[in-house]
Amino acid sequence: MTIQQAVSLIIITHGGGPMVENLLTSIAIHTEMAHEIVVFDNNSPDDTADRVQRHSSNPRLIRSARNLGYGAGINSAVRIASSDDIVIMNSDLRVTPGWLPPLVAALNENHVAIASPIYCDAEENPQETGAVITADGHVHKHAAPVIGLQPVDHISAACWAFKKSWFESIGGFNPAFGLGYYEDVDVASLCSHYKRSVVVVDSSRVIHEENGSFETTQTRHLSHRNHARNATRWQWLYNGNFSRHTHTNAAISNGQVAIVGHYPDLTRELQAKYLSVTQLASIEELETRGHRDDVIVVDGDHELVESKAPRAEVTSPHDIYKALKRAGICLNSIPPRPLFSSISNVRSQRW
Repeated sequence: MTIQQAVSLIIITHGGGPMVENLLTSIAIHTEMAHEIVVFDNNSPDDTADRVQRHSSNPRLIRSARNLGYGAGINSAVRIASSDDIVIMNSDLRVTPGWLPPLVAALNENHVAIASPIYCDAEENPQETGAVITADGHVHKHAAPVIGLQPVDHISAACWAFKKSWFESIGGFNPAFGLGYYEDVDVASLCSHYKRSVVVVDSSRVIHEENGSFETTQTRHLSHRNHARNATRWQWLYNGNFSRHTHTNAAISNGQVAIVGHYPDLTRELQAKYLSVTQLASIEELETRGHRDDVIVVDGDHELVESKAPRAEVTSPHDIYKALKRAGICLNSIPPRPLFSSISNVRSQRW
């Protein structure tokens, strides 16, 4: 008789007790495959850890004395996981029937390093099936149809399956990214560098509520800082050596700007500085942008825009250059070029 090896499901928490309980309950209902649950609590400011400890699914709880962030929390939990088959999970997920076996099966393909389900909204409509990494290091989510195991440049690490042995061989998530943002893009880029695939599995789906972990100001700071770190580390890859899984034409740019309204002179002025500029007819169109913009230019309704694009600097047209400076964007009339130091840095794990 063959004993089935349990899969280690790793959940990272920092508050949001009721949401975590919903995830644990959905796992108990919809996961027939043998598994263990490891919950790494990043020093939650509420009773989340106590709720986890009381849950009937009997998860293994690790309490951190401080908030280590998503990546470092995952690294710590993976070390003590029992199985070589690992699934890391955001706390704002709910799983659906049959979600786990296809992910684990995908890891048996030699070229696959990371397998992800399709992320759906509360009505189970696909909301993310992958993402494109453009030459400027920005990540553009999409919901394109998936057939079988679909290779992608990247997909959010809200639910990734991988082998513990592989994850430890690459050193896990790089702690230099701090509390969050872009550590998963870094790992996806590493996969491409080593000719391994990140795949989305069409027969596995989870519901992703996408509840934010940070306040808006902190979100902007972390996102801008870590985008710069990731782009510096991998610029040589994105600028020509990247084996892309889409036919997107990615222009090299110094940053990403969305302009709401008709400002042709400003658009030409920014494009002359090698900024990627997108013109939008209305604020509502920001919902399709996938939080890709560094700066959003709009005349009024700044609070509404901030709620739809929390990572971006929001500004009026006449304050655009101050906003670009806050976003860490250096303007230049010469297009960006990969530096030799970028190649050296990635090889020595520095930036």
